[in-house]
Amino acid sequence: MMELGIQSRDLAVQDLFAPGERLSMPSYQRSYSWGDREATALLQDLLDAAELDELHFIGAIVVNTAGQFNSLEIVDGQQRLTTLTILLCLLRDTETDPAIVAQIQSLIFDDPDPERGEPGNYRLNLNQLDADFFRRRIQTPGEAIKQNLPEDAQLVGSQHRITEAAKAMGTLVERLDLEAKRGLVKTITARCALVRVTVDNRDRGYQVYRVLNTRGREPNSHDIIKTELFETARFDRETANAYSAQWAEYEAQLGSDPLDDLLRQIRALYDRNAKGDLVSGFKKAVAGKVSPRDFLETEMPAFVAAFIDLNTGRMGAQAVAKGINDYLNRMRALDHSGWKAPALKFLMERGVDDPAAEDFFWGLERLGYVIQLVVHKREQRVRRYRKVIDALMDDDALFAADGPLSIDPEEAFKVRERLTGRFATFSQRRAMALRLNAAVEGGCTLPPEADATVEHVLPRNPPAKSLWLTTWPDTGKRRELCDTLGNFVLLSHEQNRDADRQTYRDKKRVYFGESGETPFALTRDLKEQDAWTAEIVRERTIILASILAQHWKLP
Repeated sequence: MMELGIQSRDLAVQDLFAPGERLSMPSYQRSYSWGDREATALLQDLLDAAELDELHFIGAIVVNTAGQFNSLEIVDGQQRLTTLTILLCLLRDTETDPAIVAQIQSLIFDDPDPERGEPGNYRLNLNQLDADFFRRRIQTPGEAIKQNLPEDAQLVGSQHRITEAAKAMGTLVERLDLEAKRGLVKTITARCALVRVTVDNRDRGYQVYRVLNTRGREPNSHDIIKTELFETARFDRETANAYSAQWAEYEAQLGSDPLDDLLRQIRALYDRNAKGDLVSGFKKAVAGKVSPRDFLETEMPAFVAAFIDLNTGRMGAQAVAKGINDYLNRMRALDHSGWKAPALKFLMERGVDDPAAEDFFWGLERLGYVIQLVVHKREQRVRRYRKVIDALMDDDALFAADGPLSIDPEEAFKVRERLTGRFATFSQRRAMALRLNAAVEGGCTLPPEADATVEHVLPRNPPAKSLWLTTWPDTGKRRELCDTLGNFVLLSHEQNRDADRQTYRDKKRVYFGESGETPFALTRDLKEQDAWTAEIVRERTIILASILAQHWKLP
């Protein structure tokens, strides 16, 4: 059989970062270039895979066996591998079990072996500009989780991007409870798959890289859509360069994935069905209805400005804008994004000063939570939001008693019933806890990126011989009530880590600290609660569900 000098093998991350393996970045490779948006997008994909207990494929990694110091030289894949290493270091630094810490550390560093004369070995070695910094600030135990150090203000280029990625992912990691973090570790190590393509020289590595990054793998959707628009418009070089620079500015403002998301929402506004591939759908639904020049000159800048407001929930300090910011921030916590298209259209065509703005965003937020709770099929969700979009410019239709923002009695009954049930996914638990924090007395709206994480008062997995097992001896009852609204409070990530699986009395000391106060309205009622029993959780669930039902004016 002919030797071709190229081998491929599918691996899990734990195989790629196995003991003895050494991956290095050659000096000629560009430095780390991902921003915090790309890093958190990868983390969110991994969280989704962990929650669904599914495999996550991160693509192909190209390595060259001709690297120095018995290492594999990375030809393609450094952004993903660097980001995964940062994430593993964050998980290591927030883990409390020494055995799990050691397991994660084994994917980052091999301890020296004096008997064999082997020095310590970093699994991933960046180029000569960043290697020492990466070891000191990320790979060294306890360092990755440190944020906003004095030196950070002076960092530029790749080292600044490394710390920004660590901060952004660290914020998300610290919001997770211990079980979610450990599930994420399992997903990264054992269920995060890749294809390692190994070549025997640099020239062949470049050839494989070019194939994977041009013919073999599509660029971002927004790059293709931009090219389609330019070709359809038949721009001359000077015009194309001007619009291309403007498009690059949009990507810089939003980030790559959010720019794709914006184009997806624009497509939804033009396309009644919005099925299938974004690129082909956009070309047919949008480019076929508006001239590329008009779209780029007039519509796209307005869409970008509105999308920034929508995606940040920070439109201004005036009272009307603040109220709408609250609605947007509460919708941003939802587990779906169908609400974005009608919200974007309202901001674009009517604006926050419209007399109906407050009523519209109140109704859209209520509809978004109802859809999260009781409408599970994608097609049904699309139809509900489509009706809102169609009626957006006709207030009589939009706000009619049976209009697209209305909730009928049967649906209201399902929502009330759902509010007293279990919330099995992390995203829904957090969305409901944040929403309750705004609805209960003395509460306020917290944006999804706030330092607020869901704490289960009754732990999901009480330790053996725990006092919890004495108070709650019935396994079925614990399972039934643990993930209900009545068992949720909000804490900072540091408090959540400290509370973990302590007794109820010790948890309360963490919740309220020396001051006896908490910034989270959802947590305050526990101050007067001396015990935590099944009856108390059931009663609190009913009370909290009733608060939301009244707030949403469910018929």
